[in-house]
Amino acid sequence: MPHVALGIESWPHQVAAQLLDLSADIACVAGFDGRFRETTGDWARLLGWDENELCTRPFIEFVHPGDADATQAQLDAAREGGAAVVRFENRFLARDGSTRWLLWTAVAVQGEQAFRAVAHDLTPRHEAETSVRESEQRYLDLIESSHDIVQSILPDGHFQFVNRAWHTALGYTPEELPQLTLFDVVVEADHDHCTVLIGQIMSGMSFDKVEVTFVAKGGRTFPVEGNATGRFRDGEYLGTHTFFRDVSDRKQAEALQAAYQRQLEGEVAERSAALVQSEKLATLGRLSAGMAHELNNPAAAARRGAALLEDAFSKTCSALLTLARAAQSPGESLFMAELIQRAAARDTERTDPLRRGDLEADVEDWLESHGLPDLWEAAGSLVDLGMDAAGLDALAGTFEPGHLGTAITALSQAHTAYGLIAQIGHGSERISAIVAALKDYSYMDRAPVQDVDIHSGLDGTLVMLASKLKLGIEVVRDYGADVPRIETLGSELNQVWTNLIDNAADAMGGTGRLTIRTRAASGGVCVEIEDDGGGIPPDAVAKVFEPFFTTKPPGQGTGLGLNIVFNMIRGMGGHIEVASEPGCTIFRVWLPVRPPAAGGGGTGQGGDGAVAGTAGAAESAGSAGTGKSS
Repeated sequence: MPHVALGIESWPHQVAAQLLDLSADIACVAGFDGRFRETTGDWARLLGWDENELCTRPFIEFVHPGDADATQAQLDAAREGGAAVVRFENRFLARDGSTRWLLWTAVAVQGEQAFRAVAHDLTPRHEAETSVRESEQRYLDLIESSHDIVQSILPDGHFQFVNRAWHTALGYTPEELPQLTLFDVVVEADHDHCTVLIGQIMSGMSFDKVEVTFVAKGGRTFPVEGNATGRFRDGEYLGTHTFFRDVSDRKQAEALQAAYQRQLEGEVAERSAALVQSEKLATLGRLSAGMAHELNNPAAAARRGAALLEDAFSKTCSALLTLARAAQSPGESLFMAELIQRAAARDTERTDPLRRGDLEADVEDWLESHGLPDLWEAAGSLVDLGMDAAGLDALAGTFEPGHLGTAITALSQAHTAYGLIAQIGHGSERISAIVAALKDYSYMDRAPVQDVDIHSGLDGTLVMLASKLKLGIEVVRDYGADVPRIETLGSELNQVWTNLIDNAADAMGGTGRLTIRTRAASGGVCVEIEDDGGGIPPDAVAKVFEPFFTTKPPGQGTGLGLNIVFNMIRGMGGHIEVASEPGCTIFRVWLPVRPPAAGGGGTGQGGDGAVAGTAGAAESAGSAGTGKSS
């Protein structure tokens, strides 16, 4: 604290000097003429001047020119006021050219015609104050130059401070600011939100992300985003500081991005749907090729039989007409009618080829011995009808020699005709069976979700792929006896079986053993499709259900088949996994008895499906079944 010089002249000089030496302050005696007479304290440390230098120049020369007049006025007032104490500040020049701020306490001693004064160094305080002012100015300049909208809000909602960006964005003049509150610049829909927010700030909370909508003077609204914090003194809430930025461009960009994202997702969905449809059509194409082959065989047999039937029927009618014109006896007519009925009803028994050859040779010998060598072609039909030498003798005993050849021709051609009719019937039945299987496979004219027999669906799929499998693949059906029916999408499930079985056939290269197992699982069914092909590479097993991933050579696979299978099974609430090693690849499918509830969705790969969690992947792959082989 600065020393007061009043009464200091009454102190012993030595005591006063000792006290000043112990103080950080400095003191002096200066005459009314303005020159130092005596100095006390460490002037040299503080200002760099020693006593001799100080005493050679007038006091006022050591004062900063800017403070000289004010200092002189203070000294004049002390001199004219008698013993009055004066206090004043000035800047004192140091020896190195710098200045120090000093607080002077001076008293005029009229009897000595001198001033006695003590000076306290205020330079650290002034420097600190200057630093604070400069910092505040820098902060103010920064706030004013910021593009962010800065505002300080008093507890009553009025504005204590706003920056230039605030005026620019909201359009209000500084003169209008005192009449405004926060709720004048925020849209009405955000008033409650702001009230709650300020209440939370008053309780000490701060917010790094606040979003509101401002309304400018002209009514224009724009979204802002920023932070908000409270200002407190001694625990008392003084106001709220907020920093906001206009995010209109960002919001617009986000809206455009969202619209573009939706458009892109739509295009991707359309493209994906097109690729999936392409894969389905490719599968349909493979099935169509197989079906064309399967249908062509019985159709060709029926066409061939129809063509031959025409000739056989013509020859039969011709022979019967010949017999009719030849005035057959009643016995001949009855016997011929009986033989033709036998030809229509008789099922041809399979005979050992060597035995049959011997029988046909015996019939040909009989015909030749009876003068009918031209009828050797009828030998096969006569054997089919069970005609041996004894039967032919009975025939010869009934018909007149002139009618015998014609009777044998009619009988032979009638047998051929009936055989062709049976062949055409069998071909037609085969075509009908294939068409029925195709209809069952596609679930045509049925509800989207059906009560499905797993075994029927697998058998129908095997029919669809018969042309591909029968070339060199042995199919083993190991069906469980207690497998329940399930409610699911029948046509999609058949496509699952088609893709898995078709892939297995490709993996085996058209030759090997395909095993299909079924069993009841807790809450549903488990189906395994196993092939003994080369297996899937270990690094590819985890990727087989990914879209566009394929181990087939370029041009032989789209990489979508197993992805479609995966998604279909997941949509049914089921789960699929694969295990593979050379010589054994198993695709294991679990399906629930009933589809998941609407919106529930199925499980993804590795998820907890309706059945997967309880089916037990470690159950024996060869559970008891029918063991049928085809």
